[in-house]
Amino acid sequence: MFQEMPSNEMGPIVMPPHKPIRALLLDDSNFDRERIRRMSSKTELGVHLDEVGSIEELDTAVRQASYDLIMIDYRLPVGDGMKALSHILDDPLNRDAGKIMITGDAAVDTAVQAMRGGCHDFLTKESMNADILREAMLNAMTVARQRIQMQMQTEHQRDIIRQGLIAALNDIEIQGNVVSMIREKLAQTPSNQARPMSGLDASEIDALLAGFADEDEFVFH
Repeated sequence: MFQEMPSNEMGPIVMPPHKPIRALLLDDSNFDRERIRRMSSKTELGVHLDEVGSIEELDTAVRQASYDLIMIDYRLPVGDGMKALSHILDDPLNRDAGKIMITGDAAVDTAVQAMRGGCHDFLTKESMNADILREAMLNAMTVARQRIQMQMQTEHQRDIIRQGLIAALNDIEIQGNVVSMIREKLAQTPSNQARPMSGLDASEIDALLAGFADEDEFVFH
């Protein structure tokens, strides 16, 4: 199993006993689906497993339900696991689900490709058992949750910076200082490079600066 745990590890995810794990398995082999279904039931995680055999069926499933975990067979008759992964990442309902790539070989390059592509863990069918599957499920959901939290924290920080800069640009004294700085920089710019900015008069520069306070045009929007 190929694992990726962030440095700020939060520990394994603990699912409430009343909330089963809603999982989706993409595998074209009836034999392998039955095998993974049996192992899933032995993980004692309360896994509710939906199964599909093609990317087309996967697309239908992810449009109709929200999953905690999606397991993807790499080798498919039409397309492959990476194509299936891209479809999941494009789906607003399930792009943040924990994702595990499953393959019939232990190719390291396939594992690396899957992890770089957005999977949270990687399994081989030959080595898989209930304990390994359980660990991969918990790991994938934990990493997925951590990434969501990191994205939320980053967006919150960006919003704080955005609001602070907007407030600063709305301050008359700061606006005056910035306008003076812009004029000074324009004055230092060679004439053949300063057009059309050097042709702006004071009111036009003030209007340009005021536009920076518009959130629809702001650089962080």
